[in-house]
Amino acid sequence: MNNNQKVLREYFSLDYNKQTIQEQLNDPNFKGPFILEGIFQESGVKNQNGRTYPHPILEREVNKYQEFIKEGRAYGALDHPESSVVTLDDACHLVQELYWQGNKLFGKTKILDTTKGKNLKAILKEGGKVGISSRSFGSTTLKVDEDAEIVNEDLQLLAFDIVSSPSVAKAILSEGIVHHKKNIIIPVDINLKNINESLDYIIKNF
Repeated sequence: MNNNQKVLREYFSLDYNKQTIQEQLNDPNFKGPFILEGIFQESGVKNQNGRTYPHPILEREVNKYQEFIKEGRAYGALDHPESSVVTLDDACHLVQELYWQGNKLFGKTKILDTTKGKNLKAILKEGGKVGISSRSFGSTTLKVDEDAEIVNEDLQLLAFDIVSSPSVAKAILSEGIVHHKKNIIIPVDINLKNINESLDYIIKNF
C-alpha cells in the first residue's frame, strides 16, 4: 500500500426542490421513491479542496462503480462513517444512476427506509439542505505550477455519502478569541493537529 494514500472527500450541493420534497414527505398517500439528484463529481478542474481528478482516472473508477449500481449494492451513508466501507447499518440511500455530461458526473440516488434514511427524510421534511460527497481512497501529487493536488492512478472510489456541509474545514474565530480579531478564516484539513498549528500561527501573527 502507498503510504501517501488517504481518504479523499469531495462535496457537491444536491439540486432538488425543497418544497416539492416536503410536500411528498407530508403526503401520506405518496409512496415514493424519494429521489435526490445533482452533480456527484467533476473531473479536470480544481475543486474546493484544491484537488484535480484527471478524467481518465475518475472515469475508470466510475465505470467500476457502475457494477455496484447494477447489483443494487451502491449504498451511501448519512455523513461520512469512520470505516472505509458502508455497512448496512449505515446505509441511508442507494445510488440509482451515474452519467457524464462533459466533465461533470451527474447522479440520482434513492433515500432508503432504513434508520439513517428516515433520519434524512426527517431533515428534508423540515426544509434542511444536504449535499453529496464522494468518498475515495488514494494519493495525490502536488503540482506547484497548477497550485493543485493531482489525484494519482491509485484512486479507488468507495462511495457517495449524504452530508450537511462541504468537506473543506474552516476555523472561524469570532471576536474575543484572538486579540479581538473578527472573522479570521483559515482553510485547514479536518485534523486536530493542523487546527492547533493554525491557531498557534494566528496568535503569533495577528
